[in-house]
Amino acid sequence: MLSREVRQALRAETRRLDDMSDPLRQAKAVGDFFAALDGELEAVAIVRLQAVRELRAMGWSYDRIARETGLSKGRVAQLVRDPRGR
Repeated sequence: MLSREVRQALRAETRRLDDMSDPLRQAKAVGDFFAALDGELEAVAIVRLQAVRELRAMGWSYDRIARETGLSKGRVAQLVRDPRGR
């Protein structure tokens, strides 16, 4: 779930992009927004990766992590093996 502040910021950015009168500038700005968002999503993914690893270090099984987080067991295994964030 996104925080209220993040939702508000995303809506404000959407309005700013929608208010642009030049379609070329608008298309480029949306592309820049997506690129910036990709970078931020990568940082958030590292947080989840580290949390899953911490649960494993605490002795949690893949099954328990999957059940408690809503991830698949296969995805949990991928996150545990992922080389990022080490």
